[in-house]
Amino acid sequence: MTTEATLRVPAVHCGGCANTIKKTLQKLPGVSVNDVDTETKLVHLSFEESEVSLETIKESLEDVGFAPDE
Repeated sequence: MTTEATLRVPAVHCGGCANTIKKTLQKLPGVSVNDVDTETKLVHLSFEESEVSLETIKESLEDVGFAPDE
């Protein structure tokens, strides 16, 4: 089942940050990044729950320095 999620990532502030987030998440199975908005600091994504959990997505972001707010 495809799930959509929006994560607030306070550390994102430029295009380089957005690219790092996209590259990191696209390495995960079943994840599609719809948008990384540097102004609102929101990451909009969809993912297949059968392939990856939201917790794994959050941990992957933390690993590259972009921990989402809870």
